[in-house]
Amino acid sequence: MSVWIGVDPGEKRIGISRGDPLGVLATPRGVVATRVELLHWIEVADQEFGVAGVLIGMPRNMDGSFGPMAIRSLQLVRWLREQLDLPIQLWDERLTSSQAEKVGTSLGVDEKAAAILLQCYLDAGMPLHPDPPGLIEAADRPK
Repeated sequence: MSVWIGVDPGEKRIGISRGDPLGVLATPRGVVATRVELLHWIEVADQEFGVAGVLIGMPRNMDGSFGPMAIRSLQLVRWLREQLDLPIQLWDERLTSSQAEKVGTSLGVDEKAAAILLQCYLDAGMPLHPDPPGLIEAADRPK
């Protein structure tokens, strides 16, 4: 059985989580510093476990608009879709970092946020849906 990978693109690091083969539990797996390291991590996970898809957190503003971090997530989605032949799914991750900061463990905020993001997706039944029209093109908007 394959697993889902959760990705929380932060300002300085990219948090990573991995779901279990049953799609029940997400666990923090660490952080990487660059897109290339993320791609390598996903490729290794795919060889090891099989990757069903990659979930990318997109932190929209509370009013639903796109801020700089949402644009960065959209750019990452576009790039990963060019690199991988896997489903790359967006998921609204508003407030996951603040939730992660409240969880008292020795893990970093980025990887905890990635696990919270992926757990929300798994709990929702892993819905696959196409991007709304024009969403990825929003990555071209000036910051």
